[in-house]
Amino acid sequence: MDLAVAAVGGAGAAPQHQQIRDEVAEKCQKLFLDFLEEFQNSDGEVKYLRDAEELIRPERNTLIVSFADLEQFNQQLSTTIQEEFYRVYPYLCRATKTFARDHGNVPANKDFYVAFQDLPTRHKIRELTSAKIGSLLRISGQVVRTHPVHPELVSGTFLCLDCQTVIKDVEQQFKYTLPNICRNPVCANRRRFLLDTNKSRFVDFQKVRIQETQGELPRGSIPRSVEVILRAEAVESAQAGDKCDFTGSLIVVPDVSQLSTPGLLILVASRRPSRSCCELLS
Repeated sequence: MDLAVAAVGGAGAAPQHQQIRDEVAEKCQKLFLDFLEEFQNSDGEVKYLRDAEELIRPERNTLIVSFADLEQFNQQLSTTIQEEFYRVYPYLCRATKTFARDHGNVPANKDFYVAFQDLPTRHKIRELTSAKIGSLLRISGQVVRTHPVHPELVSGTFLCLDCQTVIKDVEQQFKYTLPNICRNPVCANRRRFLLDTNKSRFVDFQKVRIQETQGELPRGSIPRSVEVILRAEAVESAQAGDKCDFTGSLIVVPDVSQLSTPGLLILVASRRPSRSCCELLS
């Protein structure tokens, strides 16, 4: 990975923490914003401008993008996004937020997501191997079970109980994640923190289980299944018995039983089952 590490702190002072810059992801963010700003439809209009204006509505937060448009605009960008989707996805969401704010009066603290559709290749559930972890892919299946919608803690703001320092933007990593250490250089607290729910960021998420359809099932085989996480606008969009296409990223979760607790980081999904962008868990 092409990473640049920059220390935070003044000259001669010990750095409080290190800020990791992912130059590849940042370049994808810039190019994806260029795509949203410049890609035109057959009438010569910016194709995604009207969709971005719809994000002003309180119930909307997901911009649906055709992957075919992205390939037409910049083949190298589309290849990088497809191969490094899990890595660059947060940066694509930042570009979407910038695009929405530039073309609408949206709240500064509102989060936005991007969901892709029209991927050229559809995979079967039994084709989900370790080689596909982290990449953008499209699978089909029949929903056999849905779970209730729960709030998910995406980014936490914590209060140090020793020195009262506020620690913002603590990314949650597959579990309820506390800060490693207080950011106050004279405080060594590593354990005593209080979550400020009013300043933390939450999103709706829902777990569904899908399995192979009868048409995809090899003769004499038992249907295989996979867990799918829907976020934001996608929740409550698929019901048991529905046959859907899902577009998202395959990841491995350390403990699936902790899925309904705060801190499990999953990616976004669109509201439309056939266009949804989601995480596929194995």
